[in-house]
Amino acid sequence: MEPRAKVRRLAGKQLLCTARNRALITDRPVESGGTDIGYTSGELLLLAIGSCATGGLRAFFDTRGLPSQDMVTEVFFEPAAPGERDRIVIEIGLSEELLQAGADAIKAAATSGRVASRVKLGSVIEVRFAGR
Repeated sequence: MEPRAKVRRLAGKQLLCTARNRALITDRPVESGGTDIGYTSGELLLLAIGSCATGGLRAFFDTRGLPSQDMVTEVFFEPAAPGERDRIVIEIGLSEELLQAGADAIKAAATSGRVASRVKLGSVIEVRFAGR
């Protein structure tokens, strides 16, 4: 079954987000009218991409018997010129030993998971009305 998430409004800018049997609250920073008790939606997107990329990289290095426990993945938005799309950057901190596996293969592994690959391919977002 494909993953599903539900989001409901709480107080102020806070939203209750649930998936499977887990829950978290999103919020906005104080300067944006929130209380800053939870991640923003953009931060959750970056965390999802980073988790997916790191999982793909871990599997890639594990199959080659290479130790990757010190690997660090950072994901961030890189603003574009007006009228253009921002870039999502996956920056991978690797040892020289891990880099020997090949830059192209490592880049492919970082975008091989279900989340990162869908974002990379530009998945279609469709809005539907429930019960219609």
